[in-house]
Amino acid sequence: MSPLKVAVVGASGKVGCLLINQLNSNSSFSTPLAIVRTQDQVDHFKNEVRVDASLTDIENASVSEIADAIDGYDAVVFSAGAGGKGIGRIFTVDLDGCIKVVEACEKAGVKRFIVVSALKAEERDFWCNIKGLREYYIAKRSADREVRDSKLDYTILQPGSLELNKGTGLLQPLNRLEEKASVNYSINREDVASFIVQSLLHPDATVKKTISLVNGDEPIETFIQGL
Repeated sequence: MSPLKVAVVGASGKVGCLLINQLNSNSSFSTPLAIVRTQDQVDHFKNEVRVDASLTDIENASVSEIADAIDGYDAVVFSAGAGGKGIGRIFTVDLDGCIKVVEACEKAGVKRFIVVSALKAEERDFWCNIKGLREYYIAKRSADREVRDSKLDYTILQPGSLELNKGTGLLQPLNRLEEKASVNYSINREDVASFIVQSLLHPDATVKKTISLVNGDEPIETFIQGL
């Protein structure tokens, strides 16, 4: 099978950077495309990371412009986020940005789409009273629904609280997810990136699924086999 061509929207974010590096070092993938919003970021990815890069600001680009950037790719990963830079950007990046990329994938004929969402985004009772996160979850929940209604071969990943520790390669089995409720629904960003790679390599197990991700005691490969 030919190496997969993957474009990463939000490549300059913490998960996005880790993902770009993993894709770039894996022979199952062609050189990835980093989709970023500033020229400095383009220069960084091209000159230092040695991957392809596209200056495409999803907040302001049209669907057609985004489609042009991803044309010819096998898959798109959406890992962009407002990053705490105001409620307005939550809706222009996490919500409408995601929807625009979905529409661009449909326009460009890119079938495979993976989005990094948030744990329990569908459960309003879980997040409606969390101070400072309500708008974020509203955006994630709405974006996830648009993804499900699309024609794409999607996977919605819903990680818990994102940590910066080194990845463990271990996830909490879904049938034991609530064991983490009394401790912390958390996951290392490196493990999210690793799971995205495995989702791309195992579409039969992950397409059309919404998957909660929390660190636990089960290897990623075993976790995927149980989906």
